[in-house]
Amino acid sequence: MNRKWRLPVALGVTAAVVAGLAGAWAVSGRALVIIDNRSDAALNLSVETVNSGQFSWAGELAPRRRVIRTARFSDNSFVVVCRDAEGIYRQRGGYVTNGMLQRVDITAASCSSVRIDVRSIP
Repeated sequence: MNRKWRLPVALGVTAAVVAGLAGAWAVSGRALVIIDNRSDAALNLSVETVNSGQFSWAGELAPRRRVIRTARFSDNSFVVVCRDAEGIYRQRGGYVTNGMLQRVDITAASCSSVRIDVRSIP
Protein backbone atom coordinates (compact mmCIF):
# COMPACT_ATOMS: atom_id res chain seq x y z
CA MET A 1 0.00 0.00 0.00
CA ASN A 2 1.29 3.47 -0.83
CA ARG A 3 2.30 5.71 2.01
CA LYS A 4 -0.08 8.46 0.94
CA TRP A 5 -3.10 6.12 1.37
CA ARG A 6 -2.31 4.90 4.89
CA LEU A 7 -3.69 7.92 6.73
CA PRO A 8 -6.98 8.18 4.76
CA VAL A 9 -7.56 4.42 5.12
CA ALA A 10 -6.81 4.54 8.87
CA LEU A 11 -9.17 7.50 9.33
CA GLY A 12 -11.89 5.75 7.30
CA VAL A 13 -11.62 2.57 9.38
CA THR A 14 -11.72 4.60 12.62
CA ALA A 15 -14.81 6.50 11.43
CA ALA A 16 -16.53 3.23 10.49
CA VAL A 17 -15.82 1.72 13.92
CA VAL A 18 -17.14 4.82 15.74
CA ALA A 19 -20.26 4.88 13.55
CA GLY A 20 -20.82 1.17 14.19
CA LEU A 21 -20.55 1.61 17.95
CA ALA A 22 -22.94 4.58 17.89
CA GLY A 23 -25.42 2.58 15.82
CA ALA A 24 -25.19 -0.41 18.17
CA TRP A 25 -25.86 1.83 21.18
CA ALA A 26 -28.84 3.43 19.40
CA VAL A 27 -30.38 0.05 18.61
CA SER A 28 -29.76 -1.32 22.12
CA GLY A 29 -32.52 0.84 23.63
CA ARG A 30 -30.32 2.17 26.42
CA ALA A 31 -31.12 5.43 28.18
CA LEU A 32 -28.68 7.98 29.53
CA VAL A 33 -29.42 8.81 33.20
CA ILE A 34 -27.84 11.99 34.60
CA ILE A 35 -28.21 12.69 38.34
CA ASP A 36 -27.09 16.26 39.10
CA ASN A 37 -26.63 17.91 42.52
CA ARG A 38 -26.78 21.69 42.01
CA SER A 39 -26.89 22.58 45.69
CA ASP A 40 -24.03 23.74 47.90
CA ALA A 41 -24.45 20.78 50.25
CA ALA A 42 -24.09 17.05 49.82
CA LEU A 43 -27.39 15.26 49.21
CA ASN A 44 -28.32 11.72 50.19
CA LEU A 45 -30.27 10.51 47.16
CA SER A 46 -31.75 7.27 45.94
CA VAL A 47 -33.29 6.78 42.52
CA GLU A 48 -35.40 3.79 41.54
CA THR A 49 -37.82 2.91 38.80
CA VAL A 50 -41.37 2.15 39.82
CA ASN A 51 -40.92 -1.42 38.54
CA SER A 52 -38.09 -2.49 40.81
CA GLY A 53 -35.03 -4.10 39.32
CA GLN A 54 -34.91 -1.98 36.15
CA PHE A 55 -32.61 0.76 37.49
CA SER A 56 -31.50 1.95 40.88
CA TRP A 57 -28.82 4.23 42.24
CA ALA A 58 -28.24 5.32 45.82
CA GLY A 59 -25.55 7.35 47.49
CA GLU A 60 -24.38 10.67 48.79
CA LEU A 61 -23.78 13.10 45.96
CA ALA A 62 -21.22 15.81 46.68
CA PRO A 63 -22.08 19.47 46.04
CA ARG A 64 -22.03 20.54 42.38
CA ARG A 65 -21.35 16.96 41.22
CA ARG A 66 -23.17 14.64 38.87
CA VAL A 67 -23.41 10.92 38.19
CA ILE A 68 -23.93 9.58 34.67
CA ARG A 69 -25.21 6.04 34.07
CA THR A 70 -26.75 4.09 31.22
CA ALA A 71 -29.62 1.66 31.65
CA ARG A 72 -32.07 -0.38 29.63
CA PHE A 73 -35.71 0.08 30.60
CA SER A 74 -39.08 -1.33 29.90
CA ASP A 75 -41.85 1.27 30.36
CA ASN A 76 -41.17 2.96 33.71
CA SER A 77 -41.30 6.12 35.73
CA PHE A 78 -38.92 7.15 38.53
CA VAL A 79 -39.11 7.76 42.26
CA VAL A 80 -36.38 9.96 43.73
CA VAL A 81 -35.97 9.92 47.52
CA CYS A 82 -33.85 12.63 49.13
CA ARG A 83 -32.96 12.71 52.82
CA ASP A 84 -31.69 15.70 54.76
CA ALA A 85 -31.96 17.18 58.28
CA GLU A 86 -35.47 18.49 57.55
CA GLY A 87 -36.91 15.12 56.53
CA ILE A 88 -37.47 12.70 53.69
CA TYR A 89 -38.73 13.99 50.35
CA ARG A 90 -40.12 11.87 47.53
CA GLN A 91 -40.51 13.02 43.94
CA ARG A 92 -42.15 10.89 41.31
CA GLY A 93 -42.07 11.68 37.62
CA GLY A 94 -40.60 11.12 34.23
CA TYR A 95 -41.62 8.26 32.00
CA VAL A 96 -39.10 6.23 30.02
CA THR A 97 -40.32 4.17 27.07
CA ASN A 98 -38.52 1.19 25.65
CA GLY A 99 -36.98 1.06 22.20
CA MET A 100 -36.22 4.77 21.94
CA LEU A 101 -33.06 6.58 22.99
CA GLN A 102 -33.95 8.62 26.07
CA ARG A 103 -32.13 11.11 28.28
CA VAL A 104 -33.24 11.19 31.91
CA ASP A 105 -32.17 14.31 33.83
CA ILE A 106 -32.64 14.24 37.60
CA THR A 107 -31.68 17.64 39.00
CA ALA A 108 -31.66 18.48 42.70
CA ALA A 109 -31.26 22.08 43.90
CA SER A 110 -32.13 20.83 47.40
CA CYS A 111 -34.13 17.93 48.81
CA SER A 112 -37.31 19.94 48.56
CA SER A 113 -36.56 20.90 44.95
CA VAL A 114 -35.98 17.85 42.73
CA ARG A 115 -36.85 17.89 39.04
CA ILE A 116 -37.13 14.85 36.72
CA ASP A 117 -37.07 15.42 32.98
CA VAL A 118 -37.22 12.67 30.33
CA ARG A 119 -36.55 13.53 26.68
CA SER A 120 -35.94 11.58 23.52
CA ILE A 121 -32.46 11.86 22.10
CA PRO A 122 -32.68 12.95 18.48
